[in-house]
Amino acid sequence: MVATTLKVLLGLTLVLAVACGGAPAATPPAADGAPTAAPTPVIASDTAAPTAAPQTAVPPAQPELNPGKLTIVVGDFGPERFDGTFLGGNPGGHNYGRILQGYLISTNETMEMVPGLASKWGFSADGLTWTFTLGQGGKFHDGSEVTLEDVFWSLQHTFGPQAVEYGASTAARLSRALDKIELSGPDEVSLTTREPLTELGFFVAESGPYWYTVMPRRATPHDPDAELAYDNNPIGAGFMRLVNHVPAYSMSFERFDDFYYQPKNGFPEDKRVNFETMDMLLVPEEATRVSALRAGEADIVPASIGAKQQVEAGGGRLLMGQEGIIINLKLEGCYETQYPCHDKRVRQALDYAIDKELIRDRLYGGPEVFQVKGWNAITPSTIGYTPGLDPRPFDPEQARQLLADAGYPGGVGFGKLIVNTWPSTAMPQQVEAAQLGADFWRKELGLDVEIRVGDSTGMQQLERTGGMNGQIYWRDNDTRKDPTSLIGGSFGDPEYPTRAHEDPELLQLVQETVQILDPDERAEAYKELALRLRDESYWLGIGYANIPWGVGPRVSTWQPYPLAQFPSALHTVTLK
Repeated sequence: MVATTLKVLLGLTLVLAVACGGAPAATPPAADGAPTAAPTPVIASDTAAPTAAPQTAVPPAQPELNPGKLTIVVGDFGPERFDGTFLGGNPGGHNYGRILQGYLISTNETMEMVPGLASKWGFSADGLTWTFTLGQGGKFHDGSEVTLEDVFWSLQHTFGPQAVEYGASTAARLSRALDKIELSGPDEVSLTTREPLTELGFFVAESGPYWYTVMPRRATPHDPDAELAYDNNPIGAGFMRLVNHVPAYSMSFERFDDFYYQPKNGFPEDKRVNFETMDMLLVPEEATRVSALRAGEADIVPASIGAKQQVEAGGGRLLMGQEGIIINLKLEGCYETQYPCHDKRVRQALDYAIDKELIRDRLYGGPEVFQVKGWNAITPSTIGYTPGLDPRPFDPEQARQLLADAGYPGGVGFGKLIVNTWPSTAMPQQVEAAQLGADFWRKELGLDVEIRVGDSTGMQQLERTGGMNGQIYWRDNDTRKDPTSLIGGSFGDPEYPTRAHEDPELLQLVQETVQILDPDERAEAYKELALRLRDESYWLGIGYANIPWGVGPRVSTWQPYPLAQFPSALHTVTLK
């Protein structure tokens, strides 16, 4: 009966030479279409020495391959495109994109960058040129080898000058910063930017917030027809290949035996999955996902702490993915003087008026799931975290005084405050959290607050076009090891469509900080910068959530990665 119900509801829901010492590869065109000459060799700085290739070691014993199938039920597929260039950080795309695609840089259990398709990488002494060296053993799902030309094309497609027209926000920003992409050796490709981009390696890493990956090269960097054809038959280099896709319903995968990350290619462990096939089903409703888990129709589902008893009653358990996602309140377009939020005292008053601990306890069941810590995407595992970044305490008296000092005593003259949000599948109770925040602003500050609930795609488009200026965007966001992309874009790029401010002094401070090359100096500078940005209060911190995963009784082991809101580390899954 449950299986039938699930089916009905689902239906309704409707890189760089092949080997060291090999013959040089044919030189592909540069990003501008001109033939490429080999550049001056990259000199790695002491603080950014190329990361070494993995050393062959005695690998840990690999669990016996289970001939069965793993079933994961998720709440979001996003636009269901298979090229991350068009999706960037779209949360739904991560659920399947990270399974299908292979990364230049891989990650370990602490989300540190380690070799992937690239055996090593690094940037030049001036920070302007990043160089990636292709390792051996990379293959696509059709059996073809990952070549230098594939890596070159993928980088050109995602970050080349034409990508500013079609790439998702970060890809477009990097496209504007790019000077050239070229070969720098028989097994190397280099990207040179107009200013140092210390986070560029992070963008092409598995531990990053995007899935900018290596795909089989196509004839041109951008061809809408070819891109649509790729969506209909995606070929990647990830640990599983797609064998069936029913839009708005399901994706089916099978194990890719030739996945590059395994001991025969010099890697210290085997990241191939320990099961033969996997189904990923789309079910937005948590209750239906939990019912499927209890009925044995699913093995892993995103759940909530409130479903713990139901999960356990069916023989399952909850696992916590640590520091999985944050609540981010963005005060949009406050650089425009006509809006009350142009005054920092207003922004801070809104912050002090929210009881974050009440949101934690009432909606998320306490600190096991939700922590009132961090600011924006900076959590305790992020570069630049310091306890001084933790959210402001609930202080309604201070909030009222700040609002009065700004000229709006008791909310008089403020006008309507509009709060935009959507029912997130990654952050449970997001709409309810926004409604609680609105209640605090009404009660403590006397404001007239309206909640507008939409869908994530529409909301993001509205934000990018300035339709939220003077309003609040209550949304989730991914956590990350390196926060540079968010800080550098929203606070340091005057052309960024969703920039937080237009303060020249603050812009310069951000730009100088994100260009620091020494990693220790950079980490300390990030702490100071983040404290300054928190004080400016263009973005308000509420806290972060650990991701509760409902795990069925067939799953013997699974160790999801931290800082991941998607099903991660599936190579650690063993089935009974």
